[in-house]
Amino acid sequence: MKKITIFGWILVLLIGSISCTKQLDINTNPNYMGDASVELLLPSAIAWSASRLGSDLELIGGMWSQHYTQNNNNNQYKTIDSYGLTKADYNAVWSSMWAGALKDCQTGIQKAQAANQWNYYMIFSLIRAFDCHVMNDFYGGLPLTEALKAESNITQPKWDDSKAVNNALIAEIDAVLAKSTEAKAITNDIQTKDYIFGGDITKWIQFANTLKLKILMRDFTANQTKIQALLASPAGTFLTSDGSIAVFQDKINNSNPLYENDRRALNTPNNITGSKTLINFLKANNDPRISAFYELNNAKVPTYNGLTQGDFAITGYKIDSVSRAKLAATDPVYMISAAEAQFLQAEAWARLGDGAKAKTSYDAAVTLAFSRWGMNAAPFIAAGGKYEFNTTVLTTGELMIEKIITQKWIAACRCQAWDSFFDQNRTGYPVLSTVPASDPTYKIGQYTTSVNTTLVAGEIPRRLPYPKNSSDFNKNTPAVVPINTKMWWHKQ
Repeated sequence: MKKITIFGWILVLLIGSISCTKQLDINTNPNYMGDASVELLLPSAIAWSASRLGSDLELIGGMWSQHYTQNNNNNQYKTIDSYGLTKADYNAVWSSMWAGALKDCQTGIQKAQAANQWNYYMIFSLIRAFDCHVMNDFYGGLPLTEALKAESNITQPKWDDSKAVNNALIAEIDAVLAKSTEAKAITNDIQTKDYIFGGDITKWIQFANTLKLKILMRDFTANQTKIQALLASPAGTFLTSDGSIAVFQDKINNSNPLYENDRRALNTPNNITGSKTLINFLKANNDPRISAFYELNNAKVPTYNGLTQGDFAITGYKIDSVSRAKLAATDPVYMISAAEAQFLQAEAWARLGDGAKAKTSYDAAVTLAFSRWGMNAAPFIAAGGKYEFNTTVLTTGELMIEKIITQKWIAACRCQAWDSFFDQNRTGYPVLSTVPASDPTYKIGQYTTSVNTTLVAGEIPRRLPYPKNSSDFNKNTPAVVPINTKMWWHKQ
């Protein structure tokens, strides 16, 4: 796919001006392109989405999923690593989504419907549904109905609760899928405008089904019939290729958003260090993906060495004695990956008690997770391998789910860290240890609470607080609740 220069222009707009905007509500965007065509709105919507999904949310997810931790010689991300985020932090996530991506999508949907451009309608609708899903899972409820009404003049929209949002998103996905035939029939030039699938409507249909399965899995018991119907669909229903934005270049303002914001923009490139939680698990299993996730340290005999999660106040560690996180300017921003699609199916089959089908999807998922980095999973998933899905050992659905989500957690590193944060809340895996990492009874691979936590003992983050730039301008914004407060779909 062509690397179009408008993408760089939009990223300049996002990174440069949004962070300085003093007043930006969900209905007003000072950088909004006005009466733009769908051909301009689509790359803009995708870029807005990528700007926060691939930067702030990937960073927060990476630290709260214990892929990364704050380096002990720097301090840029201490508030994330100590669970000290407040409503004043990372307000650009909310602004970029509501005043950027979602507004572009809403306008694009209206224009596409009016012109019977059903391929554009499908893509705008699915980007909007995806972004709302991510926001809903981070914040717990959105002003979905009133804020996204056509030609809405409601400046203080009321909130829908999280479960109602999920139901609305499923209905929207179904409405989109109902237009599949019309969308496929259109042959207008969309390839260079769609940075995700190059205008391939078959892949967007697969994306829709995969996203639908993902949202339905938030309430498996209530949605079991719908989940079984999806799983019974013909081959090719779910994604078999990555839904990612892979147009970045190693140029200022054109690179991956996290790389741009961290490695280029800060006064040091050393803030993001590998967490011992994941590093030690990979080392214990001789997992070669460690070389894709982390850099070797500068010891006499270089090795992979992480910091204990949140131990940024430790002394005596030189900056190069720990492994820095690997990031690249050209790293894609992932929305839904092919590996995730298989992991979702594996988990669904495990919950339905079908170990054989769970294994088939699990093996496919792990294979994809390794091949992303040019590595071979076969020795790991083979009989006797470190990651074998052995149904004679995994005798319950819960044991199967733990195996699946553990691998999904690894696969999300440098890819979809925000999603592994959701999964831990939803399933409880990896398990949160009751003892610190230094305790001899600690089990490698279990989460530990941040050494410098601001929460009560034994608690970890569960959500983001509704931001100040919402509550300042919308009296209907829910009151802030502690970030360790579980949502209805979290494992209790």
